[in-house]
Amino acid sequence: MMATSGPPSTSSFLPLLETLEDSTAGQSEQTDAYLTIANRLSGEEGRQFLPAVENNFSRLGKVILTHTSSPNTELSQAALQALGFCVYHSQVVSGISEVFAAQILSALCSLVTKSTDKNTCTRALWVISKQSFPADVVGRNVPTLLGSLESVWNREDIQSTVMEHEALNVIIRMLEQAPTQMCDGAVRWVKLVIPLVVHSASKVRLRAAAALEMGMPLLLTKQKEVAAVIEPMMSTKLIPELQKLFMSKNETNVLKLWPLFVKLLGKLLHKGGPFINSLLHLEELGFRSSSPTIKKIAFIAWKSLIDNFALNPDILCSSKRMKLLMQPLTSIHVRTEALLLTKVEVWWYLIVQLGPNLSSNFDQVSVPLLQSAIGSGSSSIPNTPSRAVSQNGAMLPSTPKSGNVSFNTSAGTPRMDLNSSMQASGSFSSIQLLGLEMLLHYLLGPEVVAAATKNKLILNLEPLNHPLLSGAPSFMKHAAVLISSIRDGFTNIGKDAPEPVLAVIWTSLVQFVSFTIESGSKKERQGCEVLTLMLQALQSIVASEALSADKCLILLEATVKGLPQRVLGSASYQVGKMDVLNGTPALFLILLLFNSSKLPTYVEDERFFHCLQTLVSCGLSGPTSPLAFAEAVLGAMSSCAGSLQNKEQLWRMWSLIVGPLTDTITQSNEVNQGDALEHNFSAMHSALMFPVTHLLHGTLLQQVSQKSMLSSWSKLYRVFARCSALVVTAEENICCEELCVKMAAAVDREALMVPSTLNTVSSILHVMVECVDFSPYTPHFQQKQKFPHTPVNWTRKQSKPMGNLSTFLSLLVQCLQVYLEAPEASPETTGSELVSVVSALLTNLVLGNAITEALNALIQPLMLFYKHAATETTKFSIHLEGKLEKLLCEVLGCLQSRSTLAYNNELLALLSPLLCVVFPHKNKHLRTAVTQFWNATFANTVSLEYPEEIRPVLSQVKQKTPIILPGFEAISVPDEFSETCSSESSQLETKLSGMPISSTGKRDSTLSKPELKDRRSTKTSKPVSTKLDFGSPKPPRREVLEEEASIDFVFIPPETKERVLTEHQKEVKRTKRVDIPAMYNNLDASLDTTVFSQYTQSQDDSSDKVPTKEVDAAITEGPSEVT
Repeated sequence: MMATSGPPSTSSFLPLLETLEDSTAGQSEQTDAYLTIANRLSGEEGRQFLPAVENNFSRLGKVILTHTSSPNTELSQAALQALGFCVYHSQVVSGISEVFAAQILSALCSLVTKSTDKNTCTRALWVISKQSFPADVVGRNVPTLLGSLESVWNREDIQSTVMEHEALNVIIRMLEQAPTQMCDGAVRWVKLVIPLVVHSASKVRLRAAAALEMGMPLLLTKQKEVAAVIEPMMSTKLIPELQKLFMSKNETNVLKLWPLFVKLLGKLLHKGGPFINSLLHLEELGFRSSSPTIKKIAFIAWKSLIDNFALNPDILCSSKRMKLLMQPLTSIHVRTEALLLTKVEVWWYLIVQLGPNLSSNFDQVSVPLLQSAIGSGSSSIPNTPSRAVSQNGAMLPSTPKSGNVSFNTSAGTPRMDLNSSMQASGSFSSIQLLGLEMLLHYLLGPEVVAAATKNKLILNLEPLNHPLLSGAPSFMKHAAVLISSIRDGFTNIGKDAPEPVLAVIWTSLVQFVSFTIESGSKKERQGCEVLTLMLQALQSIVASEALSADKCLILLEATVKGLPQRVLGSASYQVGKMDVLNGTPALFLILLLFNSSKLPTYVEDERFFHCLQTLVSCGLSGPTSPLAFAEAVLGAMSSCAGSLQNKEQLWRMWSLIVGPLTDTITQSNEVNQGDALEHNFSAMHSALMFPVTHLLHGTLLQQVSQKSMLSSWSKLYRVFARCSALVVTAEENICCEELCVKMAAAVDREALMVPSTLNTVSSILHVMVECVDFSPYTPHFQQKQKFPHTPVNWTRKQSKPMGNLSTFLSLLVQCLQVYLEAPEASPETTGSELVSVVSALLTNLVLGNAITEALNALIQPLMLFYKHAATETTKFSIHLEGKLEKLLCEVLGCLQSRSTLAYNNELLALLSPLLCVVFPHKNKHLRTAVTQFWNATFANTVSLEYPEEIRPVLSQVKQKTPIILPGFEAISVPDEFSETCSSESSQLETKLSGMPISSTGKRDSTLSKPELKDRRSTKTSKPVSTKLDFGSPKPPRREVLEEEASIDFVFIPPETKERVLTEHQKEVKRTKRVDIPAMYNNLDASLDTTVFSQYTQSQDDSSDKVPTKEVDAAITEGPSEVT
């Protein structure tokens, strides 16, 4: 008995080797030596012991070959055990020759074949499965090895579970070492493996399944031969055994074997047959299992059947096979997220395998998947026009009803009986996100990989091999489903999806819609339906408020940029409500922006204004009415203005509209939306009223924005006023009247109390008065023909002397009143603007009734103006005081030189408040101007009735200033009033008719008497005597008779008879100039000629034959309308 202790070294191995080589040694000792070597190689001492074995294996190997064939089974098995541990190590076998390695393999095969001992045979198989001989050596011996395995299977006397397990290990080892030779012998070894996959011992079954799976690539190269071997076994042995295994809680093993059999059978399954239904029944059992794990394995196994049918595209796309493949996908009820992910993965695998046939099977395969993944139902897909339906066929596949579904097919048709329950998977966000990714694949096809790389997206689904959408026809075919799925996907899960995913999907959709529109003919209007569907989907997405404002803007921006501008501005593509007149995609998108609750967030993003600018440009430049488009946009903007707190943003939105609108109107001259009977300026009113309604109240605009707003408003109104004058059915200045009516309703007195509002309205009124057509307020105006002409229009016009300036005048008076209550509270420009408006108005009125109406309204504000200017601490700037001086001259000039008003009691009563302030005014120029005006007008009247408020003023003025007061009785003037009137007798050189006034002198001059007589005449058309030259601050000096300056005179009644003029006098009268607002009609006229004209003034031209009073009456009334 040899010692087994000692350090594992060469010295310890050599005694063992010597014992084995010693023929005289006992078999028990040799057995112990083999076991010692095996234990040391497999134990912790193996690393130290291995070098000794490696160096001496040639000696050891020869001894082992001798002892393996020993009749002593213990020695033989011990030798095989030691041999197994030795040849396991590649370092050991690398030192021997190939010949010796082949000898060892041959000896092992012989032992397996001839040995009658199960353990010896099993140990030999174990050695072969553990050996590490060179691959070429093993490859050359594969046939021999397979023969040995076949002999083992044929010898029932020595078969055992352990031996079968080791035999499978040998096959696996040969598959690893010699795949080529094993491929050639595939039919031989597969016969050995297949029966073992249903072995009663799980250890054997698993090893057989492993061998089968490992050798599958090799078997598939010999698929036909292998299938011919397997097919007979399916019905007789395999399927019944598999069913038994399934029922004995081995579902996992069976379902993992199922795809292996499907692959091996190949196209044999395409023929159908009973055994195929039996095979499908195994999967059915898996799908019906209550265990999610079993169901998951069943779904994974289902992919093998998809691969099998994909071997022949015609088989895969046949209705029966497709129905079979879809049944578990559409019918299996899934509750867990993990299992649902597996189901979607298998379903998508089927879609990928369809390849170029996906389009024809899209409705049957892809639509249910989109509905299941995204969470949409059949009702979510809108009905499309008949054209799209006819191209797409059935919009939705029929959904199986719950219950047992059985396909009544022939025996040759595969079938499955599954509990059908179509489930919407909207509760799992991961599945819904996969649904969005599916849409990405459908739209981009194989290009999705490049798009994902560009946008840094992670793809979870396998890309399609062939694009689904190859052009406009294919897109039209599937557009309804894709668009509705995009809508539902964005609504259900868009909030959790990355922005690039949404952007790429929507941009691709817009590109397809645009391409479809551009590729179709105008007559067919191809793409109209898909554009409508897309815009309606966008509306649903935005209205759902499921997406953030930023994501909504991404979609809107992609839509605006992607669609052709001619499409955006065309009414041919009707969207939204069908009753919207002149509806365009541009208007639809604008309304979508404005009607969204996220508008306050939109306006914070510059993309919103870019989109709005583009859409407005498209809408105004399109074939539809730009006025109707602008009115609709402004109406929507007015509706949402209350939700925007930032007036700067409102102003910017308004500017983006009115700027292009002004340019459009400038080119077209079209502002009328009415018909041949009635004008309609509603669009212009909306544009002009928007800043008045929404920008003047509350927070003030910045100064730059305010200035820009007024500039834009001014440009638009000027164009409006010019173009409205070209409208046949519009009266003169009706644009001003209608707009002022709206302004008066929007801006009340309380609003005007805000200085900035008052200043803006004053600027607006200034612009408006500059555009007024004053021709209706001149004697020679002829009303243009209007249709229809009714007595109501005439009555209305006659009842308003100011005509279409009535409301303008009322608004002006209201502004003046508010301003004059506290002038210091308003900017200086406000007063200047208002004075300019009054000046422009009064300097252009000629008709007496219009002037009277204007003065009736303006006299009190004018009085307040000059009253404020008369205070010691004036509230006005020097510039404004200068404008007031000019305004007074213009007012008095209007009354003196342009109007035909009689200087009578009514006019005096009207002007009395103003005269009461101006006569005693501290401003010398104002006093001089009003005095000259009085002496040139009212002084010529025979007699006047003086209002009580002006009598003290005139009494004081008469004491200090040369003034003619017909029929005036002086009254006592209170001292305090007298002190307020400064004496100008030493400073002012007042002149009547160009002469210094003298209290004494000749009173019997023959030239003076007609003048005195005329001074009391009621004739008012051209006063002559005692006129002051109002045209200049210092009247030109002229030398006349001294008697002219006399104030005390005797009244001589005027002549009542009509005088006959000579031809020369008539000629002079006809050529008399009316454009010089001075005392004389001719600059070189002398006092004598003026006096002479007094005698001829009461006589009309003999050719006219019309009494003077009738002429004056006709002039006062003004021109009548032309009927």
